[in-house]
Amino acid sequence: MVNCQSGDAETIVEDTQLIDLENAAYLPKGRCIKGMLAGNDNWRSPEAHFKGELNKPTDMFAFGAVRQVSYFGDQEGMNGLLRHVGDDEINCHVLRMLWDERTDDHIPYISFSVWPDIDPAFRDLIGRLMNLDPAKRLTAPEVLRHPWFMDV
Repeated sequence: MVNCQSGDAETIVEDTQLIDLENAAYLPKGRCIKGMLAGNDNWRSPEAHFKGELNKPTDMFAFGAVRQVSYFGDQEGMNGLLRHVGDDEINCHVLRMLWDERTDDHIPYISFSVWPDIDPAFRDLIGRLMNLDPAKRLTAPEVLRHPWFMDV
């Protein structure tokens, strides 16, 4: 957690705190943890779900999953994700905070749906693969029939 103040030309960090350290460990270069189910279910990497080798790239996946909310989400998808998460009040609260924060001044948010110079078929494919609402994501057969894959 970071307590900071944003000025005209700079951001001043006043205080920081590390949080969610239940499973924290220092991993020297080339080392990993294996065999434990670590991390939050919502942000857990594929290898962590299968109790595979956990190392620094595992954390980067979790960061990317959190940023997915920012770049690939829309209000309809967020509502679907919240329905999917269900009555897990803490996780719903975290998701709402991430959703609300995406448009704060200190975050350079631009939805993937409006990124320039993206092939329209690719934009559609990625947007539908990354939909926050699990019920609206493409299935494997739908992906294979998608126009972006027609020439593959």
